[in-house]
Amino acid sequence: MQKVLLSVAAAAAISFVSLSASAATHDGAFIGVNGGGSQFDISHSNFSDKNDTAYGAVTGYRWVVDRPFAIGVEVGYVDLGKMTAVSSIDGPGYVDNFTYKFKSKAVLLGANGKWDLPHGFTITARAGIAHSRSNYTIDSHAEFMGGTDDSRVYDVQSTDNAIYAGLGFGYDFNEHVGITATYDHYALKAEDVTGDKRTVNVGVFGGSLEYRF
Repeated sequence: MQKVLLSVAAAAAISFVSLSASAATHDGAFIGVNGGGSQFDISHSNFSDKNDTAYGAVTGYRWVVDRPFAIGVEVGYVDLGKMTAVSSIDGPGYVDNFTYKFKSKAVLLGANGKWDLPHGFTITARAGIAHSRSNYTIDSHAEFMGGTDDSRVYDVQSTDNAIYAGLGFGYDFNEHVGITATYDHYALKAEDVTGDKRTVNVGVFGGSLEYRF
């Protein structure tokens, strides 16, 4: 029985090595596009709609260091979408309506890793620096008795160097094309949002399509 178990284990190991040896990942450049649903979480705020759509692109180079493992570098761009809120103030003879918007974008520089699993499946990871730009906008539209209106816009922009990280589980159709289900997290900082500095965490559940040259 012990010999049978050893034989089965050896066969499984040989099969895994064989599958890994034929994995799609190879040394070379890659490009990718990604998108998904973003969810904002900003400290000490009352935004009512914190969900939006994120999209981005990335390019880089990856090396197979010890098959089935590969590591690489990447640069990219991501638009994380926005969160919004509305409110109004009723005064004597007027109504002032406010629309609040907070949106973020980032340029990315980081490292990535890839693990080729049997049957074309993959596990990926990425992490790096996100140079973010955030905009906080308050749009005020006052309506007065008599039909006159007054509109004002308060707009503040903030830039910061923060971090991002992500994980993915995917499938390679061949040595050039693969798809991945992903989760990415961005930990940003925003200056002068309502007069102070806020921590902004953004999570993105989505997918990516990668082409390897």
